[in-house]
Amino acid sequence: MSLFKGSLPAGFLFPYRHPKAKGIVESTLYGLGGLFRGVGIALDELGSMMQGPQGAVKDHVQPNLAFAPVHRKPDVPVGAGQVVPAPAAAARTLKIKEVVIPNKHSSAFVAANANVLGNVKIGAKSSIWYGAVLRGDVNAIHVGSNTNIQDNAVVHVSKYSLDGDARATVIGDNVTIGHGATVHACTIEDNCLVGMGATILDGATVKKGSIVAAGAVVPPRTTIPSAQVWAGSPAKFLRNLEPEEEAFIARSAANYAELSTVHKFEQSKTFEEQFVEMAIMKDRAALADPSNSVHQMWEYDSQTALVARAKR
Repeated sequence: MSLFKGSLPAGFLFPYRHPKAKGIVESTLYGLGGLFRGVGIALDELGSMMQGPQGAVKDHVQPNLAFAPVHRKPDVPVGAGQVVPAPAAAARTLKIKEVVIPNKHSSAFVAANANVLGNVKIGAKSSIWYGAVLRGDVNAIHVGSNTNIQDNAVVHVSKYSLDGDARATVIGDNVTIGHGATVHACTIEDNCLVGMGATILDGATVKKGSIVAAGAVVPPRTTIPSAQVWAGSPAKFLRNLEPEEEAFIARSAANYAELSTVHKFEQSKTFEEQFVEMAIMKDRAALADPSNSVHQMWEYDSQTALVARAKR
């Protein structure tokens, strides 16, 4: 349903902007207003130049950590992200020549407050949910297609380990990583499910079509064979996968891929769209209140339920 159809009053969608000037007086005032604003901006810039760097106002913008670079280190192979020249400030202050930025498919969803850093590749229709962290700073993180890494999960890698091997993290296709899980320097093959709060440690491998139960801890260098369920701390074989569980893994991946498109759309809304939706919600709440008599003499737009005009 479009929010921009129906009989909304002209100018309602953008109430914080001045309506277009009509008539000689209005047009003159509108032009003078624009002139004064332009002069004000020019005077502000001139004042900043005269004060110099000590007196000028400095605004610090909070970095968007949903998709951030890391310093490229020569001894760390770049297998997932992209190498780009460092920003001028980093090159000048930190003496950094190159940084590594994540590589995300255009159909993937990364929540606004997720943290995807550095040497990371995210495949088609995959989703990184709210509060999740994928930190590819000392090695690579590969996330396949149609995979979901849910809220507050942590995915990291290793540069050093007890056996001396540096390890990337590889997560296959159609994988579900549950809320609050920790996946560290390991491999999870296609069509697997890692339960909420589970931990998979360095060098472990979860073979295709297996489940790691919620809260389980998979020790380093453990291999979980295909089509098995492991649980406990340390994780042990529990039983073979049931047919309905195999179907659930596929359904979970598909459901999250579909759900991510809705969240991706919601996060892309403009301020104007959000403003209109807020007005619609307030108006509908007033309509639903039987004690509210404010709108008894008004007609409503049939599509949005916003007040459109007074009754005649």
